[in-house]
Amino acid sequence: MPKILALDGLSEEGLDVFRKAPGFELDVLPPQKPAELAAIIGKYDGLVVRSATKVTPEALKNPGRLRVIGRAGAGTDNIDKNAATAAGIVVMNTPGGNTISTCEHTFALMFALCRNIPAAHASMMAGRWDRSKFMGAEVFGKTLGIVGVGRIGGAIAKRAQAFGMKVIAFDPILNSLKAESLGVELVSIDELIERADFITVHAPKTKETDNMIGAAQFKRMKKSCRIINCARGGIINEQDLADALRDKTIAGAALDVYTTEPLEKNPFLGLDNIITTPHLAASTDEAQLTVAVDVAHQMVDYLTTGAIVNAVNVPSLDAETRAKLGPQLYLGEKLGKFQAFYTQGRPEEITIAYHGDPGFTDTYPVTAAIVCGFLTPTLETVNMVSAPGVLKDRGIISNELRHPEPSDYGFHIEVTVRTDKETVTVGGTLFGGNDPRICFIDNVRMDAVPEGWMVICMNDDKPLVLGRITTIIGEAKVNIANLTLGRDKPGGTASTLINLDGPLDGPTLEKIRQSPHVRQVRLINL
Repeated sequence: MPKILALDGLSEEGLDVFRKAPGFELDVLPPQKPAELAAIIGKYDGLVVRSATKVTPEALKNPGRLRVIGRAGAGTDNIDKNAATAAGIVVMNTPGGNTISTCEHTFALMFALCRNIPAAHASMMAGRWDRSKFMGAEVFGKTLGIVGVGRIGGAIAKRAQAFGMKVIAFDPILNSLKAESLGVELVSIDELIERADFITVHAPKTKETDNMIGAAQFKRMKKSCRIINCARGGIINEQDLADALRDKTIAGAALDVYTTEPLEKNPFLGLDNIITTPHLAASTDEAQLTVAVDVAHQMVDYLTTGAIVNAVNVPSLDAETRAKLGPQLYLGEKLGKFQAFYTQGRPEEITIAYHGDPGFTDTYPVTAAIVCGFLTPTLETVNMVSAPGVLKDRGIISNELRHPEPSDYGFHIEVTVRTDKETVTVGGTLFGGNDPRICFIDNVRMDAVPEGWMVICMNDDKPLVLGRITTIIGEAKVNIANLTLGRDKPGGTASTLINLDGPLDGPTLEKIRQSPHVRQVRLINL
């Protein structure tokens, strides 16, 4: 029965999604500090937050059964994605739910800044009529520079053109065709800073954007330039901005986000050419309802079907695609697990090769399933989210290859593991698109069902070997469920893969090893 913890005042409509989901339980609490969250988080399957609660490594040190963290909103910098990924937790957001509210708040700040609305209002409330003091500026015909043209930046561009503004933009991943469709001119960040009359920031907070705009950039802006930030605090250096405003290096600024929230040691106190709001861009009834309902549905879908939507730390995988990939995911997990049991020595490298047309373009989920299967026998808590990172942390090199030309099986997956003792390749395919089989081990062709207890024997291709092996198994009172034979060439090396109804004990395995012409025997459990 999935259990959800909702913090930070999620809207009732979002909470109702959890309450109405069959079998779900819901607890609602106020924002939690990391230490408080760490003490309770392990008993929940899902955590949903807005921006008040900080989900830090400390908060996730004992994740227990937690599988998903949902952020009701776009920004996820209050969630440590690395810690979540290492714990096998999917982090989801709702990137489109607050697009309009943030776009409109940006324009609200822009117009308030241009027309001195907060100061004019305060003057009126003080009983004064300072009409001549509040000379404004028009946006018509001015150049707007947008830093970051995602959903919000794109919405800003369209509306700015309706006001008669010329729009230039800096975004390292925006292509020229998309820019042309939005009616914006792509420029470098340096050109944007020098040309813009207004600059609005809509980029994520990353190592590249941290302190992206500081003293050096302000000095190159027009003295009439006004800058707005409704994205993330720290992209604009706050102290440098305060200095530029105080010295009249630029005309004005409007901020909705800050390096620390609530804002500590406010450097803007006493300045009359800045407008500040307490992170209100997404604070509309419509936006909060939308993001709460969207994130709740995403979390319910993940916890019931495994569908991953709007994930920020792993590729998304919707329910339809996951259902379609079900047989490939199963095959991949079994191939990885087979290799974990079968290969001997300390793993140093794993190579996954896709041969032929797999019927899907994104191989990441299947690769993650293979790696997860490979690690599961030694790590009980690993899953498809954490597996790739765990593999890297263990110093195991991973490679992925794609060979589009059809193989003998039409399509098959090849998993090669190199250890300090040997290198083994196992191949798997799907008969009829949904019947998983191990089709070869090294260069010996097989046709084995990858499930349950299996004993694999490598032996000389001689008469009576199989009879002796099956007799020993029968004398141990273990039933044979299935048996597959293969050989590299007549009289060469033969492989015998036997599916069993139960395990073989040590003395039985040793008896098989001592049989004439048997080179090696390995027992695995899938």
